[in-house]
Amino acid sequence: MDVNGGKRIMNFTDNMVLVCTGRDTARAAGSGLKVLHLCLGVTENGALRRTQLPTAKARSYLGLCDLPRQLQTVNAPRIAADLTYEAKRTEALGVFADFERDVPVCRELLAAVDKALFEADIPFYVPIASRQAVQHATLTVDTAISGGSLTERVSSLQGMYGAKRIAAFLHPVSSDFVLPSETPDGTVLSPEERQALLNRTGSQTFFSRELCAKYFTYTDENSRAHFVLFDDDTTMQAKLAQLSGCGVRTVFALYPDAERLLNLP
Repeated sequence: MDVNGGKRIMNFTDNMVLVCTGRDTARAAGSGLKVLHLCLGVTENGALRRTQLPTAKARSYLGLCDLPRQLQTVNAPRIAADLTYEAKRTEALGVFADFERDVPVCRELLAAVDKALFEADIPFYVPIASRQAVQHATLTVDTAISGGSLTERVSSLQGMYGAKRIAAFLHPVSSDFVLPSETPDGTVLSPEERQALLNRTGSQTFFSRELCAKYFTYTDENSRAHFVLFDDDTTMQAKLAQLSGCGVRTVFALYPDAERLLNLP
């Protein structure tokens, strides 16, 4: 794979699912690719609700947004049954739970949904952080890592849970780390902030095959060393190639990120 240009990874789009909300959903459906529509949520009273109507232009995955933070209890079996009914009614390709918190009420609901969708033979996807709440769901791995190796991470999880239970979320990274870094996150930089920093420092960029991302280093006015890790179109393509090589069969990507990468209309 030529990270400095080369051919675009277009043959992998059969495995890509565009994650959308609002107006992006109709535009993404027009691309001919699969779409994940984040159109479902749970009310403060613990009932399933539609935040938007699913797109009628294409069969899609249904996305369930995270629970309200003030919600302490839910009727998990009822929500699971309602969600299963909605997935069947819309002939959804699957359901994705976009949960970011690992708290008891989320685990309870995920476990009930996992059971109901498995019995209905409907694919279910959750973030890897929610793995302890489910027995059957496919686990999605974020590609935005700041240490180790992307290929080794995916391969290790496939060995633990089975290759068919691992999917990926193509998430571009752009972060500034003060070295030595005490967190895996760093300070998020916009593309404009990163380019301005690169212009000011005159640093040279390099490509990390392990992280599958580009980076540069600089020293600030307080003599602190910094490590800036970032993605662009070429590294996103390289990540798709690595995921394909690992046998990952489903890759989710936010529509704005995939739009430029794949030259979508």
